[in-house]
Amino acid sequence: MLKKIIHKELSIYFRNLNSIFLPLIFFFLIISIFPLVLGPEKTLFDKIIPGIIWITAILTTLLTSNNFFKDDFNNGIIETYLTSDASIELLFFLKIISCWIFTCLPIIIFIPLVSVLFNIPYENSIVLLITLIIGTPILISVGIFGSALTLGLSKNNILIPVIIVPFYIPVLIFSASAIESVAIGLSYEIQIYILLAFLCLVLPIMPYLLKYTLRLSINN
Repeated sequence: MLKKIIHKELSIYFRNLNSIFLPLIFFFLIISIFPLVLGPEKTLFDKIIPGIIWITAILTTLLTSNNFFKDDFNNGIIETYLTSDASIELLFFLKIISCWIFTCLPIIIFIPLVSVLFNIPYENSIVLLITLIIGTPILISVGIFGSALTLGLSKNNILIPVIIVPFYIPVLIFSASAIESVAIGLSYEIQIYILLAFLCLVLPIMPYLLKYTLRLSINN
């Protein structure tokens, strides 16, 4: 049963290539607009480009996770998941990982190219890459949880950002702090360890939270 479900999830992503290219196009569109807005202020742009990349990553995860369970809910697949003999926690974990692979990983792969295009220093680029690798799975997990929490509500598109953005703030703060620290020559290991602690806390418990939340959403 679990193998069939995994095959179905992967086939959905590969059939709908928009799920891969749309976040990537959105990402490049946003970071391309800022140089036009700031004009000749290159010094200012060089300072804020890592923050722009992180804000764009947050907006991309919001765009992706907004209606994550909508089709499964409308088709009755959620009930099938919850009543199946398969390990539903493992299934939800794999759904989180697959969403990250097809949404955030393409963006992360292009970060070296973005660093070259916008002249981000090598060490700054490495720290930016590390924070994105650690932080984006947290964003995806929390975003999917927000989608499950508002499942079935008529205005969930409005509620999801209101619910989950406050949980994004610590990730953004420590990521920005790490990037700022390396830019001024200070140690950034503590911020990375804190982000890793967040990841180790969120990723294992999220499948169980999703299982409980989806049952509540369906029963209500």
